Amino acid sequence: MITQFKLAFKDIRKNKWKILLFIFQMAIFLFFTIIILEQFVQMSYHSKTLKIVKNNNIIFFKDYINQWERPFIDKEIYYFFENLFDRSGNAYSVMENAGTTEFSQEHPDAKIVIGVGNFDKIFGIDKYKDTEKPSYVFIGSDVKSIKIGDEIKLGIFNRQTYKVDGRLEKGEGYINKGRYRSLDDKVLVLTSSREVATLYQTGGFLELIQNIHITKSEEGEIDKIVEMANKTKKITLIPEKLNLRNIVEKGYNEDFINFIFFSSFLISMGIFIIVGLVSFLYIMIDRNFTEYVVHQIYGATKKDLYLRVTIFVVLVVILPLAMFLAIPNILLLPSTKWVWWFVFTFYFITILFVSILSVGRLNKKDLTAFFRRDN
Repeated sequence: MITQFKLAFKDIRKNKWKILLFIFQMAIFLFFTIIILEQFVQMSYHSKTLKIVKNNNIIFFKDYINQWERPFIDKEIYYFFENLFDRSGNAYSVMENAGTTEFSQEHPDAKIVIGVGNFDKIFGIDKYKDTEKPSYVFIGSDVKSIKIGDEIKLGIFNRQTYKVDGRLEKGEGYINKGRYRSLDDKVLVLTSSREVATLYQTGGFLELIQNIHITKSEEGEIDKIVEMANKTKKITLIPEKLNLRNIVEKGYNEDFINFIFFSSFLISMGIFIIVGLVSFLYIMIDRNFTEYVVHQIYGATKKDLYLRVTIFVVLVVILPLAMFLAIPNILLLPSTKWVWWFVFTFYFITILFVSILSVGRLNKKDLTAFFRRDN
C-alpha cells in the first residue's frame, strides 16, 4: 500500500501542471456547487413562505427609528399594543435581539427569538403545545448545547428562569419583514407582550412594535397602529404597500431563475471536468505502460497497478475538497448539513466512476504482449 502511495505521488509530480489546472477547475466547481445548493435552500424557504402567505393575508410595516428622541410610552399606547398582541388574535410580532452576552457565551450555537400574539398559530408551532400555560420555550433542531428540561434565563432588568418544553422539527421558521427566518438554530420563546415588557422593559416593547404583522386587517385598525406607533416619538411605521405575496413570489422567481442558470453551468462544467480527467488518465496509463510492465517483472500484480491508479484518482479529486475544508469560514457557508453530505456523496461517486473507467482501461491493456521481441 505504501509503495502504491509513493508511485501515485510520483505520477502527480510528473504531471504537476496538469494536476494544478484540474485542481483549480475542481475548486471552482466545488465553490459553485456550494453556492447553488445554498440557493436551493433559500428557494425552499421562499416556497414555504409563499405557502404560509397564501393561507394568511399578512401585512407588515416599514419602520423608521428616531435616534434623537427618548421613547414615550403612556398607558394608552401600552394597553393598545398589549390588546393587539395578547387579545385580538389577528397580529403577531417578534423580538429577535432577546439574547444576552452571557447567554451567547454559554450557548454559542443558539439565538433567542421571542414570539407574541398569534405567532404560534400562523407558523404551526401550536402543535408542539401539550398544555395551556403563559409561556413556552422550544429549541431548534440544530441546537445541541440545550436539552429538553434544561432551564434558561431571560430578561435584562427582571430576569426570570424558564424550562425548555420541547424541540422543534427541522425546517420550522417564521416570517419577519417579508423574509423567512429559520428556527433550526434558535431558542423560541412564546409568551405575551406584557411578559416581554417585564423582562426587557421599553427596549423589548419597542422592538415588538417595530415588527408588527397583521393577519386580519382593516383600514381603520392599520391607521390606529400607525398613530400609536408615532406617539412613541421613537418609531414611525408605514404600511408596506407591496403585497407580501408579491414580494415572496418575486424572491422565489429570482432564486429559481438563478438556480436553473447556475445549475446548467455547473452540470456542463462537471461533465467537462470528468471527461477531461478520464481522458488525462487514459493518456497517462498509455504513457506509463512501459513502467507498469517493469513493475510486473519485479513482482507487481494487476491488483497493485489498479490500486496505484485508484489512489492517484482519490488524491487528485480530494485535494480541492481538502483546500475548502481547511478554510473555517467556508464551512459556515451552507445553512444545512445536508449540503456538505451532498458534496461528499458527489465526490465519492466521481472517484468511483473515474476509478472504474481507469481500471477498465488498464485492464484492456495486454501487458504480456509487451514481452514480445518486436517490442
